[in-house]
Amino acid sequence: MAEQDVEVLYKQALSYMEQGDKQMAIEFFDKTIEMDPKYSPAWNDKGIVHMELKELDEAFKCFDTVMRIDPSNSMPVYNMGYVLLLQENYEEAVHAFDMFLERYPEEKNDFYKFGLFLKAEAHYKLKQYDQAKKLLDEAIKRDRLFKEARDLMIKILQVEKNIKPTN
Repeated sequence: MAEQDVEVLYKQALSYMEQGDKQMAIEFFDKTIEMDPKYSPAWNDKGIVHMELKELDEAFKCFDTVMRIDPSNSMPVYNMGYVLLLQENYEEAVHAFDMFLERYPEEKNDFYKFGLFLKAEAHYKLKQYDQAKKLLDEAIKRDRLFKEARDLMIKILQVEKNIKPTN
């Protein structure tokens, strides 16, 4: 099929995704993938929809497929790390975020600071507070108003001082 047809189906899927119609989005991502099985944006966005639906195993498979199709793309590594974090597989999440942070250009946008934050969150869950604090320090240096990073830092400091966290 023509590349133009693939793009049309993909844009329809994105439109359904933006409207919140996740099932129709998946259906159109599937049609896109059926026409071009190596079209990595459709695999990645299909994984995001599965993640939003809490279908984490399916999401992980989509991101894994993107990595096989386009090994230079760092975003599926980020997405896999996030899925692993949601699955409470914290050690693997740390590894995934390590890979992401090594590959992703620091200055590109906010994904780098969120990668730092999510890796810190995995360390926090593993009770590796020193590693988490170092990552949070780096994230906060990049964005002094990074609320999530500041909140997690407070939680860690409260745990270390044996103060019950507020949330």
